[in-house]
Amino acid sequence: MEQLLFLGDSITDCYHSFDTDNLGEGYVRMIAENLGYGFDRVEVLNKGIDGFTLPALLRLWKRDCVELHPDKITILIGINDVGVIKNTGADVNFSLEEFKIGCETLIETIRKTCACPIILMEPFVFAHPAEYSSWKPLLAEISRILAGVANRYGLTWIPLQEDLDRAVERAGYEGITIDGIHLTTEGHQIIAQRWLESTAQSLSSCNAEIHENHLR
Repeated sequence: MEQLLFLGDSITDCYHSFDTDNLGEGYVRMIAENLGYGFDRVEVLNKGIDGFTLPALLRLWKRDCVELHPDKITILIGINDVGVIKNTGADVNFSLEEFKIGCETLIETIRKTCACPIILMEPFVFAHPAEYSSWKPLLAEISRILAGVANRYGLTWIPLQEDLDRAVERAGYEGITIDGIHLTTEGHQIIAQRWLESTAQSLSSCNAEIHENHLR
């Protein structure tokens, strides 16, 4: 049975601690249900935690995840790191360099105990409410760093911002995001679909056929 581990912030968390199966209400549950969770086909672990930054994720791995042996790890992180930089007035260039070093440290730390494939997903933010418009250039730099780390270490990189922006053009902001950062059900469906499309060929022990109608 394939074990899939999801790491990240509130987008991944999605109230999973309040569920009996710890899947949450977002894209992690949608992926799990699509892949046959509950029918001995796949085990899905949601370790996302609301408010997490990259340094917090590294601490979580060392404390709670190092003994795990997943078949695939998915990471979605970065938006809270931008929030910290914007809200504290930290030096941007220094902070970005620290983020890059942190990304590399996280991947190298994971690979010391786990040789499984790692997926990095692009963090995102919306231009509505207007206060988040100023976050977009900095988040684009964070995404560039993540994409570079994915390329350097041979990881799967899943872009999300462009797909979500196109969805906003179709459905409006209110159809995709509830506050400029967090997602509606349709927003989570987009992430789940992109993950399934990107990993379908590599999932081995579970049937990775993508049931598009199930996610709509």
